Amino acid sequence: MDERLSRALQFSNYRQTLHIQKQNLMQRMRNQRTVLFNNGMFIADPSTIAFVKTLIDQGYEESIMIDSKEVPVKITDLKDFLDKLIDANFKATNEYFVANEKVKRSRNMKALLEWEPATDDDKEETEQA
Repeated sequence: MDERLSRALQFSNYRQTLHIQKQNLMQRMRNQRTVLFNNGMFIADPSTIAFVKTLIDQGYEESIMIDSKEVPVKITDLKDFLDKLIDANFKATNEYFVANEKVKRSRNMKALLEWEPATDDDKEETEQA
């Protein structure tokens, strides 16, 4: 095969692998943002966190919320629920950031394919930065 064609194929494979890795990272983050609470499944996204925080600020201690499967769930302790949402969102977005930085620095297929989820050492590096 012509050298130019070979290099073009390598680059195309690299771009495709990079795209798949980024999709995998996003899906992993979405999964980590899932919070199970009072038999309901909620997504710990900024809008859910803000809504629960607003309920607490308005003086509510419990509320009926619609979970991600569109099922009404009674939340009896909004403060505990908010803590779990914030914790899930924080951990998921930090791991996503660290893993995404590794993918961005990968300049070849081998480095991309050797991606692993963040370790405790990586988390410490992120917190120190």
